[in-house]
Amino acid sequence: MTTPPGVGSPEMMFLYSGSPEAFEAHRPTLAALGDPVHLGVDPGLASLYDAALLGLMWSTLTGWLHGAALVGAEREEATAFTPFAVRWLTAVAGFMTAYAPQVDVGVYPGDDATVDVQIAAIDHLIHAAVARGVDNALPELLKHTMERAGAAGHGSDSYASVIEVLRNPEGGR
Repeated sequence: MTTPPGVGSPEMMFLYSGSPEAFEAHRPTLAALGDPVHLGVDPGLASLYDAALLGLMWSTLTGWLHGAALVGAEREEATAFTPFAVRWLTAVAGFMTAYAPQVDVGVYPGDDATVDVQIAAIDHLIHAAVARGVDNALPELLKHTMERAGAAGHGSDSYASVIEVLRNPEGGR
């Protein structure tokens, strides 16, 4: 989970799966590349995590770039915006941690900002971007996904319930 310049850094995560014995036997050598992480015996798990984590990266970076384009339309520099984006990502990480157990059990208490609240909120982003001539493909995609969750009966559930339409594009319940 790095680009070539990160190879060798202990902060960089390298994902492995398959034989735990083989992993342990070669751990010292693998550690020269970065932090070796063993995910389990299923040999395809490391590749699956790689794809899922890259999807998270691309989604996050594209969201940040959209935000930078939005504030940039008002002559605000990305370097001024970025510390706020990074600070916000800490809060977003808290949402992920809180939502993970909901996703695992399939119960989404709407005790925070519900899907319906998020649908209303994203309209502010879309309007701000339209007013500044910024592309809205990503926010429109997100809104569409939220609306599908709402139509599937998750409007008063937490945002984590959006996973139901991601898991089942045809239904969502």
